[in-house]
Amino acid sequence: MKKASSLLFLTLVFTGCGSSSAPTEEEADVLFHTYRTADFSIEVPNDWVTESAFTNEFPEELRVAFKHDESESDFVANVTVIKEDNTEKLSNHDYVQKKLRDHENTLLSYQLLSQDEVTLQIGAGESASLLTTFQGKNDSSALTLEFMQVTLTQGEEAWTATASYLPNEDEFVVDRMNTMLLTFSLK
Repeated sequence: MKKASSLLFLTLVFTGCGSSSAPTEEEADVLFHTYRTADFSIEVPNDWVTESAFTNEFPEELRVAFKHDESESDFVANVTVIKEDNTEKLSNHDYVQKKLRDHENTLLSYQLLSQDEVTLQIGAGESASLLTTFQGKNDSSALTLEFMQVTLTQGEEAWTATASYLPNEDEFVVDRMNTMLLTFSLK
């Protein structure tokens, strides 16, 4: 239950205080920088806030969070990266389907909006995965949110990058989150 509730918890934390293509290299250079760790990299908008140190109240699977700096909103659009155990050594596609079943069981008013084939990088190679878009809410009084998610598995590890945002989020912000997910890669 702890794994399934990680998405739910992360959406609470950031509450208000067809196939897509990434931007051209020239556009990305102007708007984005590369956030790198020993395990993964992801392109991040230059004007987004990065958080990588978390208190004990955050799930231990959380590695980093990127937030759109929009203080006037009821919910802050964000992208999180988590690392989970994949002891069954599921493929990318199988792990994605497992995550979707978890979301269906934990989110109220869950609705799968789309699943698009994408190709992401693992080391020097490419790996087929799915970009899923779905919506739901944590409880009956919570805001309905939309999520985009990609997952890469490598051995007994599964890495998931999730964008969370309001359904009426500015399309420019949603496009930036889409770019982030499509540039997510493992080393």
